[in-house]
Amino acid sequence: MSQQISEKRAVELAEGNLFNIFGNYDAVARRAAIKDLYHEDGIVYEPYGVIIQGHDAIHKRVQQILDENIGWEFKTVGPVKLMQDLVFVAWTFGPKGGNVALEGTDHILVEGGKIRKLYGLLGDQCDIRS
Repeated sequence: MSQQISEKRAVELAEGNLFNIFGNYDAVARRAAIKDLYHEDGIVYEPYGVIIQGHDAIHKRVQQILDENIGWEFKTVGPVKLMQDLVFVAWTFGPKGGNVALEGTDHILVEGGKIRKLYGLLGDQCDIRS
């Protein structure tokens, strides 16, 4: 059964995940944010079948992304959206002050006020074509 979360917590989870975790170059602060926002066994489903589970694995993957994209930043596109226990946020990622390199959407399943599962989609990746 789904549970309603507050709009405030929805924004904290969506924006915290983008800015305090995936966009945070400070490893110590990032680890603290992961602990605050994710369940210990939380799962991130990345594009193209990549699955990351648990605090340590999430931290390691984020570090890889940031090492490959030094100086890049996330920006939200529009407001965070909430529907019961689902949170949605659209974003862009690219060099600070430069052109957008990636755009996507995070679809976050919340349980007990923390992220249980996050599905990250890039651009039109979820479009089904016949």
